[in-house]
Amino acid sequence: MAKIKRVLFIEPVVAHYRRDTFKLIFSNQNFSCAILAGKEFEGVKPVGIERSVLCNYFSFTLLGHRFYYLKKSLREVKFFKPDAIVCSGVDFHHLHTILIFIWAKIHGVRFIWWSHATEGKQGRAGLLLRKLFYYYSSGVMAYSSAGLVRMHKLGIPNSKLTVVGNSMNNEDYGLNFNHINSDTFTLLFTGRITPEKKLDVLVRALAIVKSKIQCLKCIIVGGGDIEPLLRLSKELGVEKNIEFVGPVYGTNLKKYFAQSRLFVYPGGIGLSLAHALSFGLPVITTDAMHEHGPEIELLKPGINGAFFRDGDSQSLADVITEWYSMLNSNSIVISKACRDTLAEFGYYPEMVSSKIISFLNSKLG
Repeated sequence: MAKIKRVLFIEPVVAHYRRDTFKLIFSNQNFSCAILAGKEFEGVKPVGIERSVLCNYFSFTLLGHRFYYLKKSLREVKFFKPDAIVCSGVDFHHLHTILIFIWAKIHGVRFIWWSHATEGKQGRAGLLLRKLFYYYSSGVMAYSSAGLVRMHKLGIPNSKLTVVGNSMNNEDYGLNFNHINSDTFTLLFTGRITPEKKLDVLVRALAIVKSKIQCLKCIIVGGGDIEPLLRLSKELGVEKNIEFVGPVYGTNLKKYFAQSRLFVYPGGIGLSLAHALSFGLPVITTDAMHEHGPEIELLKPGINGAFFRDGDSQSLADVITEWYSMLNSNSIVISKACRDTLAEFGYYPEMVSSKIISFLNSKLG
């Protein structure tokens, strides 16, 4: 009987949206798995998953950069005795991952990166160093095909690369969810309210659109500093068109998706794109492509969403008005196209976990 391979995953924190994916991987009979992560990371608490080992972080600031070290992490790695380590992407700010990588190479343990597969922003020297960590790993599992292209440019052999996609938990998707019929055309934003999200652009666009769409509403879900947005909405006379809900999580978000027709995210977007598409909502976001996460590959302009000129409220208003007309005449087809995109790109836990298991099997024999 073949020996069951031991696989250790290393994450900054056990993220809630990865719960189903990890459970499916852990249920595979070829592997004995565990996760090593922080008890908390930048205010994010871990989701409870069986066989997770949680440690405290030690952090410090040097030359304007914040560095992290997961206490006792190397000891936990040695205790687990892994055949393979799967680690979130190369990040020189997470010092323990670099140390564990070196330990794995010395002891013949396969080390696989699971990440955006980016070139980073550390300059020429940082790019060269990052390339070495990718090149001397056992493999790289990229979130998107764009990551695969970046790895090819760095000269990483194709035999070390695969695309596994990304996903949320099944309960967070809205695949079998019906929308509420209403004469009000409702826009939706969900996410942390920060300057990077550029919600002021959305508020200004609403002031333009208001004269073209009589029954107009915008729901903004998320915690953060809303005072500047409240002041701006009053100045522009759209305060009655905007509902600030505050932070809402999990299945409680579904009622807001049910009311909405269009998802607008003025800043760089990530998994929120997949979330919105699962509810059949087309997505409007900035054309500043460098700001987006790998999930931007899901957006098909004119089919399941569109881009507007970054920071341009008039451009955003024009796109919203265009999609108002499109949805009024073709909403069923558009909604189906949004949902179909997720299956096309494999953005479900079952698909992501299957690709990861297949890659692990190929590397562990």
